[in-house]
Amino acid sequence: MPNGPSATSIRPSKRAVRIRSVLAMNDRDAIGAALGATWFGAGLSHHARASLTACCTRLVTYPASAVLLNEGDDTPLFAIVTRGRVALRMRVPERGPVTILTVEPGDVVGWSALVPPHRATSTAVTIEPSTLIEFEPKRLRELLEHDLALSATLYPRLLEAIGRRLSATR
Repeated sequence: MPNGPSATSIRPSKRAVRIRSVLAMNDRDAIGAALGATWFGAGLSHHARASLTACCTRLVTYPASAVLLNEGDDTPLFAIVTRGRVALRMRVPERGPVTILTVEPGDVVGWSALVPPHRATSTAVTIEPSTLIEFEPKRLRELLEHDLALSATLYPRLLEAIGRRLSATR
């Protein structure tokens, strides 16, 4: 058993129970600017950023040790880190949760929310107070289904994020 708390010992019973604060600056312009300041959102067209921010986003700050996703569960969010760091942990037999990667500002958390079967491939836990642009997955999937131009822009970025993650874990 690893030293310190395991992901399951800090796991809340429901996502709604998590301690979080939605920032007062939840206006769409502020979220669009925050999105454009990340590597993920910097190259998006004005139309793409506007469509994403108008649909289903909010800027949320989490304290350290907040569990964002639990490995194997339905993925409740797709998010981009704007400040802070998030550890991605996987359960390893006989070792328990092991951090396989730390997500830094600009990168995504919860990519599996956009890819069937929409189950988290790891547990995501904030290492320090972190701010994320959160997208509501169901609404985002509906938007991507109906806006093919947005899908053609967003999915290659998502694949780039996944590719970066694979390279970083080697």
